[in-house]
Amino acid sequence: MIGGNAGVYEGTVVKRRAVLGTGTILNRSIPIYDLVKDAVYTATESEPLMVPEEAIVVPGSRAVSHPLGKKYGLSLQAAVIVKYRDSKTDTRVQLEDLLR
Repeated sequence: MIGGNAGVYEGTVVKRRAVLGTGTILNRSIPIYDLVKDAVYTATESEPLMVPEEAIVVPGSRAVSHPLGKKYGLSLQAAVIVKYRDSKTDTRVQLEDLLR
């Protein structure tokens, strides 16, 4: 399921049953931070960015560590896995399908 205003662009593979929340943008330059598995997913020279199966991904941000970034409180776009699908998620997705 892909929420409104979400975008999946070059160098990204979304695996089976993943859910992208509203406004989530994914491309090979945007890391995905997995809060559940304590991991970070990025694209490599030879592999695309991969969204794991059944991941629930929402938009997020990450702080800029460069001195000017710190000075001005800047952040960059990121994606965050907040959980993996469960029965509650399946019910919400089914409801969304029925409403469409």
